Amino acid sequence: MNGFNKFLAATFLSAAMLFAGAGQAMQIQQFDKMAGDDQDEYVAELIVGAQQVLKDAGKPDLAEQVHTLFTTVNVGSKISLGRGEFEMNLARARVADVKRIENDPNARRLEVEDAMIVTLRKNGIELPPSFLTVASNFKPTFPPPKAAKK
Repeated sequence: MNGFNKFLAATFLSAAMLFAGAGQAMQIQQFDKMAGDDQDEYVAELIVGAQQVLKDAGKPDLAEQVHTLFTTVNVGSKISLGRGEFEMNLARARVADVKRIENDPNARRLEVEDAMIVTLRKNGIELPPSFLTVASNFKPTFPPPKAAKK
């Protein structure tokens, strides 16, 4: 494992341990079963929720940084800088989650919120533990996609 992958694994594990048991977050495997529109809505709730918990914690400057990160789109890109980073971190978290479960079937599953925490932390934004509850009332609207036939 190269140095960057070790750093990411350590970051995901520290986020998972720091926020363990703090709320009703969504496991990545559960998120992956949702329709794409529901996934987009869930991520949007995380972004708005992150801004709100930061404002509630008296950190409006960090809330504005979240807003900027997820609204800034580079020329030629179709997604924001933040969404791109989040998607990469979510992909890395999927891999880390599988490896963790292979090593310890009883390990806590990584959650979508872990990927958001890592994304924001890498951009100098620390979230309070209350972040894990921001999307706890989310209910998918669309039916899950049908599994591909083999």
